[in-house]
Amino acid sequence: MSCEERQNKLEAYLDGELTLSDQRDIEQHLADCGRCSAMLSNLRTLSASVKKIDQVNAPAALRRNIQRGLKEMTGESQDGFSWAHLLGVGGGSAVLASALVWAVMSTTALPLPASPTDELVAAHVRSMMVSHLTDVASSDQHTVKPWFNGKLDFSPTVMDLQKQGFPLVGGRLDYLQKQPVAALVYRHRAHFINVFIRRGESAAQSSPTVYAQQQGYHLISWRKAGMDYALVSDLNQKELQEFAGLLESQAAPK
Repeated sequence: MSCEERQNKLEAYLDGELTLSDQRDIEQHLADCGRCSAMLSNLRTLSASVKKIDQVNAPAALRRNIQRGLKEMTGESQDGFSWAHLLGVGGGSAVLASALVWAVMSTTALPLPASPTDELVAAHVRSMMVSHLTDVASSDQHTVKPWFNGKLDFSPTVMDLQKQGFPLVGGRLDYLQKQPVAALVYRHRAHFINVFIRRGESAAQSSPTVYAQQQGYHLISWRKAGMDYALVSDLNQKELQEFAGLLESQAAPK
């Protein structure tokens, strides 16, 4: 059984719906596969986070649209709508539910004033959950950097850190606070690091480095030469700081 086939079963594994033989196969695989283990960890984190927002009151029109869409997908009435219900408590689809909830949370229709930290963690988890780490998958900085041409009003600095133990995985276009940002993806052993880069919104050219931790993830952010940088990963803080130091030593994008 391939990694992809096992990843498709992680939802059922988390819900306790696998046969004993499949469960043992998944557990043995998780012991050796860092990527699948990371995906399972992200699924658990996201599911727990969504359960915490079960008391959020969505606008009536939005709730009706979600109910209608779920009814079309499942063939069942969704009159007893709740965020926890979307998670499929009792045997439903956690992956489908999580994707729906995060999609709804990212719209302007819901009055959910997420902090920048919340949004960064959500973007990191979302990229892992839907297997959309990259739009351009390459370890070559000269392939990743020009991919952003025409997609942003700046050219992000893309570094080759393979020798330092942080190989480049690729890049993608992401959105934070309704603005497009560059997302560079690096790896350290089995841990992935999302590097978000955008132009700073204030006139300040530089700002001190800020450290944060949320939902099991470490975050490091700073401003240099008018550009905002934010790192998110489940990598331990010491090694993430080492990685941040390597990035900060480079020139800012143009």
